[in-house]
Amino acid sequence: MNIVFVSKECPPSPHSSGIGSYVWETGSALAHFGHYVTIITASDDSGPASSTPTPRLTVVRLPDDELGTEKRSRLARVLRAPVEQVTAYRRRVAECIATVTGNGGADIIEFPGYRGESAVWLTGRRVLPMVARMHGLSAGINAGWRNHLYATNVLQMNWERMEFEAADVITAVSEHAAEPVRSKFGAGRVRVVRNSIDTEGWRKNSAKAAQDIATDDVLFVGRLHPAKGIFTLLRAARLLRRAGWPGRLILAGPTTPQFERYLRFRPTLRSRVGDWIVVLGTRPRERLAGLYRYAGVCCFPSLRDSFPYACLEAMACGGLVAGSLRTGMAEMLTEDCGILVPPGDVSALVKALSGALALSSGERARMKGAAIQRARDDFDHGVIIPELLNVYEETLSSFKLRFR
Repeated sequence: MNIVFVSKECPPSPHSSGIGSYVWETGSALAHFGHYVTIITASDDSGPASSTPTPRLTVVRLPDDELGTEKRSRLARVLRAPVEQVTAYRRRVAECIATVTGNGGADIIEFPGYRGESAVWLTGRRVLPMVARMHGLSAGINAGWRNHLYATNVLQMNWERMEFEAADVITAVSEHAAEPVRSKFGAGRVRVVRNSIDTEGWRKNSAKAAQDIATDDVLFVGRLHPAKGIFTLLRAARLLRRAGWPGRLILAGPTTPQFERYLRFRPTLRSRVGDWIVVLGTRPRERLAGLYRYAGVCCFPSLRDSFPYACLEAMACGGLVAGSLRTGMAEMLTEDCGILVPPGDVSALVKALSGALALSSGERARMKGAAIQRARDDFDHGVIIPELLNVYEETLSSFKLRFR
């Protein structure tokens, strides 16, 4: 099968997050299983315009005018969307799709993320079956996003909604993410296909990685953003320190304006960020394997999250994982292989972390082994990719019946 992905995010771009991880992991796995994959993505000038990183996998990077619009002042972004810049990128996407798919060069196309990148392509005659993927809350489903003041984001939200309405099938990353999509866009078009990873590859990397973290340290991996629960974790960590916890809080991920403001203003509130908090910044994903494996606890206290790769990676590496209820992590973790805490509940998080750090070596080993097994049995590429291919084949067959 020839599959095209269109996504602004794709590693090694520093702008890549969970959606980029999905595109790379899924595209690489499909190519490994013998399919042909083309990823159309944005360029940040960090690599060539086109490359073939593995056999049967091609990455095409397009110039992205939109990156400059993010540097505009807040007032300018509220009052007027930079229509020409944001449309120019989508026009390039449409032209690239036409080139890649010309003369039967593709069987199906997937738009796995936000930003409504299909907007210009959908104005033409569609000759390919189309899959849209819901990783989180967008397309006007999330109230905070729906009421956003920025004109650029309002435009993007409308494009996202158009994309989901046009798709033949919508895949959701978890049941948690699927529920609001079904109510808004119709249950009949929604399929749950979870994120997947190379569990054996992560396990091997973690086994040979350096032990750069101690068993009384707490690890957080992800954007340092309020939605990821970073401030809940910081408050919980301070309470643990007051109770005598000797470890460090290790933060690995890109910073955000909200976190920078926290660092700037906490000293004025007489609550300095101590040297026991270590901010590593963005690390290549493969460099995280040892941190996951050897940390006292891998903590992902998100307030909202659909099915985060960091949690999945930590499980595959044999990490002791604490995640959040009422998120996709509740579908990932069981009581045998992890700990679930109500999102935003500082006292519950303190209790969970202190309990995890106090576990005996035997109990820790049991939970770590269960996490590895759970990741291998339920979220490995070998389990999930056939499910995705079934969705593609079903979509392709239905499309042919309608348009033959």
